[in-house]
Amino acid sequence: MYDFYFNTKKEIQKNPENFLLFVKKLLPRWLNGIPDSECLAIFKILNDIRKKKKRNLILTETGCGASTVAIFLHCALYNGRMFSWDINSNKGYYLKSIISDSICKVLNVDIHKIWTFISSSSTDPFVGLIVLKEMKIKSDFCFFDTEHTLKNVMNELNDFLKISEKSFVVAFDDAYYQKKYVNFVFTNIIRTKLNLKRIKEPTSNISKPLYTEVQNFLKKNFRNVNKINDFYKSNYLNDSWFSYYKEVKDFGLASYDKDFDLKNENKKKHIQHRFDAFYVIK
Repeated sequence: MYDFYFNTKKEIQKNPENFLLFVKKLLPRWLNGIPDSECLAIFKILNDIRKKKKRNLILTETGCGASTVAIFLHCALYNGRMFSWDINSNKGYYLKSIISDSICKVLNVDIHKIWTFISSSSTDPFVGLIVLKEMKIKSDFCFFDTEHTLKNVMNELNDFLKISEKSFVVAFDDAYYQKKYVNFVFTNIIRTKLNLKRIKEPTSNISKPLYTEVQNFLKKNFRNVNKINDFYKSNYLNDSWFSYYKEVKDFGLASYDKDFDLKNENKKKHIQHRFDAFYVIK
């Protein structure tokens, strides 16, 4: 179903980023949840880590989607290994079918030797991120993209730190969010689907932006923390993904997708921090 012809293995190896966007555009809306420029930013960061460390990488992510395609392609090209957590098993298995057809077939790689999908909460004490410690595996990178609340992100980050290498990169989607405990954006999307009145967010749920909270935490606990000047920052204003999806009106997404309006200066400042990444040395 997804084995569309893009080009030969040799050509893909020469132009992996073009191939990445080709596969990303095959994804349905419910899996294509991050901008093209963010997807490319992840891929470029992984290449930078690999060149810096001069070895194959162990990569992790919480939440599946287009990021999974970027991380998997890197692993397929450079002999890496990846682990993903998502409570929605359908996302993982659907992505496996897409990746198998679109990437594995042409690159002649075995998805099962590269990607371990774990249908569970990333913070589960027995099968979450922390399970890599039991498996004696350390990770070089983690992309955080589950529930975008300060409480959940910090729980995930603390678990990742227990299984991370001495130097690592952490990257965050929707890093501009300011939700302490409850993500009322998605709560109200669901309530809209149920024809229920939207809930006004209490002020007690407002935090500093996630990227600020995370950066402060990392600087407090580690000797070397550098914010990465990523590809997304310099390219998101020209990213067609935003203009395509800002018009979505169904499934209660209308108010959420209005945040994609890059002509609004206030929203533009927020969207600039939709993706943020930090290089850390313990």
